[in-house]
Amino acid sequence: MKLLSVDYGRRRIGIAVTDEEGRFVRGLNSIDRKKCTDSHQQILKIIADENIKMIVFGLPLNDMDEETTMSKEVRGFASEIEKQCGLPVHFVDESFTSRRAAELMMFRKKKARRDKGLTDRIAACLILETFLELSS
Repeated sequence: MKLLSVDYGRRRIGIAVTDEEGRFVRGLNSIDRKKCTDSHQQILKIIADENIKMIVFGLPLNDMDEETTMSKEVRGFASEIEKQCGLPVHFVDESFTSRRAAELMMFRKKKARRDKGLTDRIAACLILETFLELSS
């Protein structure tokens, strides 16, 4: 079953997908919300093009594992996507994924380290890997 993960952000949304068997994860792209007028439609297009069967959203929690204002925003965004595509949506604690993605970026060339979209794609990959680990 092919999965899609979303690293939701107010500025950019990182997207990652698995292979058809749901084993291998790859970063797909990032959506720049200032350049893209309708990020919902862009995600729905990816879902259709990639033949996605399930969606995983990263859910930002605070230090006490409680929901935050951003968590509610993510849930609202996810709810709209779920209504429009009818696919099951799951949530995974995304705590520190952006920080881990930034750490991984330190091993890239200097120019690539400044690519915030790449950081968001890596964070989406980490969210999806976490989901796969938890569900196996």
